[in-house]
Amino acid sequence: MHTISPKIVTKEQTSFTELLDNVEGIILDLDNLHYYTLNSTGLFLWKQLRKGYAQTREQMAELLSEAFRLPVSVLDADVRAFLSELEANGLITYAANGDGEVAGRVVVTGDLPGYEAPRLKLSNALTQVTLSGSSTIATGAITATGG
Repeated sequence: MHTISPKIVTKEQTSFTELLDNVEGIILDLDNLHYYTLNSTGLFLWKQLRKGYAQTREQMAELLSEAFRLPVSVLDADVRAFLSELEANGLITYAANGDGEVAGRVVVTGDLPGYEAPRLKLSNALTQVTLSGSSTIATGAITATGG
């Protein structure tokens, strides 16, 4: 019998902004006002989680496999590590077992960069949240609100 992982639930008290399509994103934890940056793969996975298109670790690995054409077995360890980072920073929790079925997928517009392990980076200060040295982009992204 196949056991399904617990359902992953993203923290409601967060604001999310994508800085450049499929390249980098920022999560603001509204409880502690910490900023986190996501690399392109982390951004892809966060969007899947927020939309409810991936509810379990297995579903996240399957989506990465589809998007990057890599074996699920290779991606599973990266997904586990990413989920550990999210959980350690209070950005996700686990609920009852996932139902195994999801309603759809986030449509990727444009090309995805090459695969790299998903990463979450804590940036406590606004000055640390920059993209290519442009504080204007980061400031604009942070003042915008998003799901």
